[in-house]
Amino acid sequence: MGWQEQGPALLVAVNAKFSHTNLAVRYLRHALEAAGIPAKIAEYTINQPQREILADIVRQSPGCVLFSCYIWNITLIRQLGEDLRLLYPQMPILLGGPEVSFDAQELLAGMPWASGILCGEGEGVIAAALSAEDVRGVWPGGGFPGGPGFVDLDALPFPYDDLDRLQNRVIYYEASRGCPYGCAYCLSSADRVVRRRSLPLVFGDLQRLLDARVMQVKFVDRTFNLDAARAYAIWEYLIAHDNGKTCFQMELGGDLTTPAQLELLRQARPGLFQFEVGVQSTCPQALAAAARPTDFAALQKNVQAVKRMGNIHQHLDLIAGLPGEGFERFAQSYDAVFCLRPEQLQLGFLKLLRGSRLYGQREKYRLVHSPRPPYEVLQTGEISFLELIRLKIVEEMTEVYYNSGRFDRLLDYLLGFCDSPFWLFLQLGESMPAGKIGKYEYYDRLFLYGLSLGGQKERMAWLMRYDLCRHERPRRLPAHCAPPLGNSRQLLSHYKAQGDSYLELFPFDVTGEGDTPCLTAIRFDYARRDAAGHAAIEKIPLE
Repeated sequence: MGWQEQGPALLVAVNAKFSHTNLAVRYLRHALEAAGIPAKIAEYTINQPQREILADIVRQSPGCVLFSCYIWNITLIRQLGEDLRLLYPQMPILLGGPEVSFDAQELLAGMPWASGILCGEGEGVIAAALSAEDVRGVWPGGGFPGGPGFVDLDALPFPYDDLDRLQNRVIYYEASRGCPYGCAYCLSSADRVVRRRSLPLVFGDLQRLLDARVMQVKFVDRTFNLDAARAYAIWEYLIAHDNGKTCFQMELGGDLTTPAQLELLRQARPGLFQFEVGVQSTCPQALAAAARPTDFAALQKNVQAVKRMGNIHQHLDLIAGLPGEGFERFAQSYDAVFCLRPEQLQLGFLKLLRGSRLYGQREKYRLVHSPRPPYEVLQTGEISFLELIRLKIVEEMTEVYYNSGRFDRLLDYLLGFCDSPFWLFLQLGESMPAGKIGKYEYYDRLFLYGLSLGGQKERMAWLMRYDLCRHERPRRLPAHCAPPLGNSRQLLSHYKAQGDSYLELFPFDVTGEGDTPCLTAIRFDYARRDAAGHAAIEKIPLE
């Protein structure tokens, strides 16, 4: 009896978060169903216990299991695969995805529980693999030597037929595949042929997502604005058909944005778009080693232009550990990007991925990396392990104090005492006590660090209170937070708090630059928040 008589093919996705969805397994299910092979999808997260996932897979009585493998889930999938093989000695267990598509024969030899590996684009090969008498071995997909060729994106159906269950999830969408660039740290550099889904089909897909009023759509296109006219057309369509709710996220080449695109983007609803811009470094030697040519002056100009619009959140990325960039030089890259003041500054660390050019050049550049996922660099020819640990401190402080948006006014004030945001975050982090720190203690630690810089005590206490009020009613206060003014309740008693709002009185205008005494009443509206979680504010004139 063949495996198909025993049960359907189960396509298993283990996502990084519950809010994520897996695009690959949905495409593969359609490919199997088109070939008359019954298939089901099962989605889990890396935060679920391994035994819980295993039990759910077994309950579905699969005839075959296929795992979608990525850097964040491969360790868990290895555990699941080993246990499944013990429970099902004869059942086909196949792997696919970027984490197993390179050196597949070597990987398969090291995973005796796996029946086979589907490499590259699986839609064109999965039905043939599962229809074969023996599914064992490596099956090259599109874009790989000996494979059947690239998949026609226009032939792929709309992947989501379960949108009613995905209202509060991130929907991944693909309008193009491939990347023309050869970034040495990226797996996309192995295939530099760009293929595109035709715009009428893209518009139809996007309209289905808009009609379903999903929360967020993330384009997985490697460089969304590679084709200027195509990017303009998609942005124009989304602006014209905006449903007032859905946010669309794209990865951009920051130096590729055109003046015409910027003019169009001014018309977008605040929150309609979110841009991810990979800066990676401003060091010429690092960018050359990474084969990542970037016109930083053009990128800087475009990022600043978008920021002035005030309607699009921008997330800028840096990579620490690139060949050619030492500790001090990375601090310069960090400061240059921080000074653009994006809504998020993501500090990542170089990962040596199988199939990437830098993986093959690791001895040349003296790159030492962990053999375990995510294969993060431990030291380079320019940065020691302990220096990378210090950069981890900067990463953590950036997340806590900048990306969270909870300390904006106090942080802005303290940055006026420092020439380098990088060194501010490093010194602040190195002043932290050991052990876990609570949410409110982070306010106090920033306050104490501010005193060491020469910050004015009373001003910092009130800026802290303002920052706190922008996120929550100040029921619990950090130790150094300013207490309410003694006469505030009486002065504000005749001003009604409307809906979910809160009134507070400050001894000076905390939203401005000066500290001249001037009683300022502010209403914080928690029902209206921006993407960073800040409550809308309204200054109330005092009679």
